[in-house]
Amino acid sequence: MKQHGATLTSTIVSLFLVGFIISLIFKIGPHYLDNRIVASALQQVGQSGLEDQSSAEIRRKVADFFTINNVRDVKATQVEIKRSIKGVKISLDYEKRIEMFANVDVVLKFNNQYDSAEQTH
Repeated sequence: MKQHGATLTSTIVSLFLVGFIISLIFKIGPHYLDNRIVASALQQVGQSGLEDQSSAEIRRKVADFFTINNVRDVKATQVEIKRSIKGVKISLDYEKRIEMFANVDVVLKFNNQYDSAEQTH
């Protein structure tokens, strides 16, 4: 009589893979959620009329948004503000390094920007 089904080895490998994927989700997922908040902060601050605000005011608004939404890994001082005749561009590019296990790290790169010149008024 032949048996059908998974062997002990294939079951262990499957459980390992499922555990690894769940570990990735729990370690990386929160950083992608934080980045969505960062992008939302730049959009909201950008839509509040950048041309009339000083760089310090823009950074303060971004910092307040980060505080309210509990974003701790990114600082408002990292926001780059470039002014031109066409408008104001605010951007925030950053990296996050996450230790997975032993000597294996994952590096996440995030690039966010808001350009008032590209928005239709």
